[in-house]
Formats: sequence, structure tokens, C-alpha cells
Amino acid sequence: MRSWDSYWIASATVFLLIVLSIIPSIAQQAAFRNAPASAAAEKNPYAGSTAAAAAGKQLFARNCAQCHGANRQGMGPAPALDTALVRRAKPGELFWFISTGKLSSGMPSWSMLPKQQRWQIVTFLQSAEGAKSARK
Repeated sequence: MRSWDSYWIASATVFLLIVLSIIPSIAQQAAFRNAPASAAAEKNPYAGSTAAAAAGKQLFARNCAQCHGANRQGMGPAPALDTALVRRAKPGELFWFISTGKLSSGMPSWSMLPKQQRWQIVTFLQSAEGAKSARK
């Protein structure tokens, strides 16, 4: 009987170690809208630029606000973009999602916009101006 007790204790210990080793890797893999790692590694060439954020705000108003709302609050099935999830997303992940879209959820690809304009939208979404605009 003692050997069974040892077996169960050893099995439970191994199981616990496996679970504890998996949890951090799951947290690290959480990407915005399942963006690939290559997208997550891409840097925003306009990060911190107030001029790019201002241009992105205008582009957002022209191309995105009709679904996501003028203040990024979301409308109907289009989700709010004034969330911590968007602010914490890596710029390359946002750029990837704007570029590829997800038609099954109603998000079109905006790859027809020049790359510069897509980065400007990302810059606006993650800027202080974007956060202030969302609070109004």
C-alpha cells in the first residue's frame, strides 16, 4: 500500500510541476487577435510622434469611427478600442490586425491604406491623445 501512496504523491508532484511550467508560457503567448510573433516583433516607426498621432486620429475618424465609434467606444458588433487590451497590445500586433482584418467577425482588411497611414492609426490608438479622446 505504501508504494501506491508514493506513486500518487510522485504523480501529483510531476503533474503540478508540469502545470506550473506551462502557465508562464501561456501568459507569454497571449497575442492581440492571434497575431504572429513576427508581427509582435515589428516596431512602430512613428512611436511617440504627435504629428503621426494627429494624422492617425484623422484617419481613424475617416476609416474606423463608423464602426468603432468616434471616441473608440465600440458600436454594435465592433469592439471598443479604448481598452487596456488595445493600449497593452504590441504596435506590430495592432498593425497586423488592421492590415489583415478578420472578415468572419466583420473587420475588413485595411491593407489598401498605405503602410504609413496604418502605422499612424496605430500611433493614435496607443497615444495619450487617443486615450484622452476615448475618455471624453
